[in-house]
Amino acid sequence: MNWEDIKTLRAVVQHKTVRAAGEALGVHHTTVGRRIDSLEESLGTSLFSRTPDGLLLTSAGETLYRVAQTFGEALIDAERSIAGLDDELAGPLTVTMPEPLLNVLFMPELPGFIAQHPSIELRFDTSLSIRDVARREADFAVRLDNNPPDTLVGKRLYAYTEAAYATPDYLSRDPKSYRWLGWGKATQGAPEWVRTSEFPDNPVWGVFPTIPAQHAAARQGLGLAILPCLFGDADQDLQRAGKRAPVSSRDIWLLTHNDLRQTARVQAFMSFAETVLRKHKKRLIGEA
Repeated sequence: MNWEDIKTLRAVVQHKTVRAAGEALGVHHTTVGRRIDSLEESLGTSLFSRTPDGLLLTSAGETLYRVAQTFGEALIDAERSIAGLDDELAGPLTVTMPEPLLNVLFMPELPGFIAQHPSIELRFDTSLSIRDVARREADFAVRLDNNPPDTLVGKRLYAYTEAAYATPDYLSRDPKSYRWLGWGKATQGAPEWVRTSEFPDNPVWGVFPTIPAQHAAARQGLGLAILPCLFGDADQDLQRAGKRAPVSSRDIWLLTHNDLRQTARVQAFMSFAETVLRKHKKRLIGEA
């Protein structure tokens, strides 16, 4: 059996469809199909039942998947341990962090880091889903989280702050006419972040699920947006709504896996990330 084929089986099970598995593996969905066919041919048995609802594991497929899971975890452990022995300031380093943080704070500072460490190849992941450092989906994480995973090690820096923002023209209206720009699905009653705000009786309207979307909608005068002070204060077209001081949001953590904490390139980027985040602390806590 080919290990790539077995990894493909795991991806199909975990991501439910051939197309989603292909995206996760970075290959075309037809390649996923060929690998599954190859694996079934090598074993002489069907691993999936093809149904209108998608691919479902057969008994043989379930057996192989259980073994593949165990073997896969052992392989990931080995890869992480080997990577942790690396004392060279060279090679790839996958970093996961929110895209707004990367673009606004880190990108202007990156040329200096790259000039100092030209042999480190930075690979950034800014997807909305949280990457699993323990499974080597990333080597290092800048995470906004009050409860980071126990499997990771690192350093808590401080909590960033956020406030309500809108355009000056919008805020010149009667406050009773304000509306909040929604973050998620509609719920019965006001969400907690509205109830604890300075405008607890104002309705929530729409769904703008990311910081850039909230920011852009607020700039167009569509309503009140809860934004990190880093972005709201820097925008001359917006101003804080109400008189309340910014409130602390989530903690900023620098995290990696224990097996990787002594890796030279991880240590180099952790030091760099801490320098950047401490340099811009006042902007992040709304005091700049």
